[in-house]
Amino acid sequence: MLSNQVSYSLVDRSPERDLIPFAESDGHVVIAYSPLAQGLLSGRYDRVSRPRNRVRAANPLFLPENLERAEPLIAALREVAEAHAATPAQIALAWVIHSPAVAAIPGASSVAQLESNVSAAEIELTSDEYQALRGAADRFRPITGPAVLPRLARARFRRQPGR
Repeated sequence: MLSNQVSYSLVDRSPERDLIPFAESDGHVVIAYSPLAQGLLSGRYDRVSRPRNRVRAANPLFLPENLERAEPLIAALREVAEAHAATPAQIALAWVIHSPAVAAIPGASSVAQLESNVSAAEIELTSDEYQALRGAADRFRPITGPAVLPRLARARFRRQPGR
């Protein structure tokens, strides 16, 4: 059995075009890294509560405008999570591993997070829930490319004390 480790989440679905169908048909495994989009899909962050971690803060997904644009996707995750007595992160993980050809490697900074991530494997999304999340992800249009640079610079300098 062969595997391939790629970024895959509700925010980055590019492996669905060819890699995952190939893996499914040929008995390979796709290992999804960053299945929570560095925590964006956890529901923890929004326009007001931005990440303090340097790596996340430098990620364009966490720009205030992108956090605002992600609100409908996070709301869809919360709605499905409520139906399963789960967290948005668990639902995002359950969505990623929906295909038997996909395994996820989410990060965890505590034993509680690790246990929560593991329990996501027990969640079975209905076809309607899976499609609702897919639709919400399709509608998420983050600001990317060169337009991100001035926004990142403004966001960085805005948070520094004394400025």
